[in-house]
Order: sequence, then structure tokens, then C-alpha cells
Amino acid sequence: MALNWTPEVIIDLILSIVIFISAILTYEIPNTKKIKSLFYIRLGIIFMALFFLFEGLSFIFMSIFLHQIHSILILFSTFFLLIGINYTMRESPISWNLIPLFLFAIPFFYLTFQPSMIINTYEFGYKTIAWTGLLIIVGAFISILAATILFYWGLKTYFNSPFLIKKEAKLFFIGTTLNSIIPTCIYLLTLWIPILILLCDFIMIIGTLIFIIAIIKEPKLLYILPFTIYRISVKDRKGFPLFDHDWSKSDINETLFTGFINAVQMMSQEVMDIGGLVDIHLEEGILMLQESEYITVGLVASKSSKLLQEALINFSKDFQIMFKRELKQSCKDMVKYEAAYELIEKYFSNFPYRIITSKKQKLLLSGKFVKIPLELDNQLKSVFKDQNEYEAVKAELIKTPLSFPSEFLNFVDEFKKEIKELDNDDYKYLDWEYDEEN
Repeated sequence: MALNWTPEVIIDLILSIVIFISAILTYEIPNTKKIKSLFYIRLGIIFMALFFLFEGLSFIFMSIFLHQIHSILILFSTFFLLIGINYTMRESPISWNLIPLFLFAIPFFYLTFQPSMIINTYEFGYKTIAWTGLLIIVGAFISILAATILFYWGLKTYFNSPFLIKKEAKLFFIGTTLNSIIPTCIYLLTLWIPILILLCDFIMIIGTLIFIIAIIKEPKLLYILPFTIYRISVKDRKGFPLFDHDWSKSDINETLFTGFINAVQMMSQEVMDIGGLVDIHLEEGILMLQESEYITVGLVASKSSKLLQEALINFSKDFQIMFKRELKQSCKDMVKYEAAYELIEKYFSNFPYRIITSKKQKLLLSGKFVKIPLELDNQLKSVFKDQNEYEAVKAELIKTPLSFPSEFLNFVDEFKKEIKELDNDDYKYLDWEYDEEN
């Protein structure tokens, strides 16, 4: 029996190999191995590779049966892709997008095995196998559904991506676009111009490669939509801060955050002594508290999540193990606990940072991280009552020579005295001039 080698067969086999290798590559990246959403997306991609493989084999052997298997595989590919997308968007496999898929899947499955729906034919001078009648219509609806959701996912991920991974999000969006709307539109045109199927398959090869490369390069893309984490804070059982880490800006300031955790500890001491996890709902998010033998760990996020809960529990356990000696000695020096950033990288490495929002943002350490002599610090607080101004000046002074801060404060004192000595007219003139300059 002569094998029916055609340009479409070659493209199909190349496409199946590229997609399969791309899926396997995601197993080789440590940060992507345990991502639940990627597990289902990977399954969808593997079924897509099988979809093109069986299409190519059906053309080679001109087998209706192999083409029927090829047709059914699109249902499995679409199903697992939607499950994976649902996990990235809402941390749940269930969503409305599964309803139309099941509605179309039933007639599609039935029509696939009807003798008149898949036929041998000729296209652009080669023998091939094609869908006909209602099977084309139902299959087109399934393709459009999958393409629309994939495109929407890529677009929403791009618009919600933080500044630090915006380039990767753009690459991700390009990949999803080349895998969804563009090939689907070209596929619909093949009903009138069959040769365009080659262009459609080629674009999907490029799109799949870009899509997978973006995920491998930045797994944080899969954690942009379901929730936002703001900060994690570790306190000892008496409420003294030991470690603090921020991912995003939050309306809850540090003092309020610390006080809230301490208040919760006091109000629910009997419950918290047992250990375990407590969720406290705030106006614009949730506070998750994990109480352990020596510490209380608080994590603020936009909403509760099983993934965050597991990460918080494991972080708390390892924190106690890593700093067992310091905790037993009731050490309150936060410098001693700086190595906890290793645990942040271990359990929270896939969650994106949202602190930096643009290229123009000043990348200066906050005043709370700057250490200056206590006497000088107290003088600064007496001069600059506004907290933001105080931290900004403090951050700037730390970069100056050691002699400058004292000279700066002496100048401020002299300037105050001069202002007091001015008469009312001069003072009004000074105040007016200052307003004009600002």
C-alpha cells in the first residue's frame, strides 16, 4: 500500500513533535513541576500533540478510523486546557466555560462516528480526509470556544501582570494569540481556501513555542489572576516582629498590621494555643494566621487560597526549624532572621511582586529599613512629623557623609530660630514666596 505523503502530513507531524517536546520541557523546570494549573495545561497540550499526530497518520494511511480518533482528541485537549485555565483564573476547575463544551461535545462525539460525516476527498491536488455537514459546524464551534477562552486568558493575564514581568506577559499574550484567534480565523477560511490549512498549522507551531517559552521563563504568569499576596510577617509569641516581607503595596500599614496580629493573639489565645491556621476576613482581603510553638505568622492576601495556606504552613514549620536556637533564646534582633528569605524563595517563588509599578518609580529603600543613630533618628522625627517625609529624608541622609546629618539638623534649628525672629510682615512675605515656588 502506497503511503499518502502530502505537505499537510509533514506539517502535522512536525507540529505534533514540537508540541510534545514543548510539553515535556515544562517537566524539566523545577519551579513548574508542582503547579497544578500547569499539570492540566500540559495534559491539554499533550492531547493536542496527539490530535495532530493522528491527523497526520490518518492522511498517510487514508484511514477513516484514525481520523475519527483524531477528531475525538480535540475534546480531551480542549477539556484539559480549560481546566488548567480555570485554575489560573480562580483556583477551581469548575467554570461556566465547561457548559458549552459539554453541550457541543455530545453531538460532536455522535457525529464523528456517522459514516457520512468523515469522507475521503481531494484538496489542492492531494488525497485527504475531511469533515462534512454538521460535523464541520459543531467542530468549528468547539474550536471557536477554545480559541476565545485562550485569547481572553492571555489578554487578561497581560493587562493584570505587574511591571516586573510585563515583558514575559507580552510574550505570553503573543503566544496565546497565535494559538487561538489567528489560527481559528484562518481555519474558518479553509472552508473556501483549503490550502490555508498549512499556514494555520505553521502559525500554531510558532504560537505553541512562544507560549511554552513564556511559561518556562516566568512561571509567575500562572499566579497573576487568582489572587494577590501583599505581605508576610513573623512575630514571636509576645508580639515582637522577627521577619517581614512585602510583595505588593497594601493599605494596611506596618503598625496597624502588627497591632492587629497581637490583638487577635490575645482574643483567641485558647484557640491559637492548639496551633493551626485561622482566616480573618478584612474589607479588602484576608489575613491568614498560622500559630506555632514559638511564632505567629501572618499573611495578607486578596483572598483565601489552599495553595497559600499550604505555603504558609510549610513556611512556618521551616522557620521554626531554621531559627530554633534563636527562638528558644527569645532573640528579637530581626537581623538574625534575615536568612528566612531562603524560605520565601522556597515556598513563594512563583508569586509575582507588584511593588515596582513603572520605570520612573524611585528605587530607594524605605526609611524603615535604614539604620541611623537613635539620637539623630529622634531629632528627625521631631522635625518631620509626616511619616512619608520622615522616611524619605531618612533614606536620603543615610547616603550622605557621616558629618552631614548633624550639619543638616543644625541648619534646620538655625532656620527655625530665624523664622521666629521675623516680624509678621516678613513672615507673611516668606510664606507667600514659599507657596509661589511650590
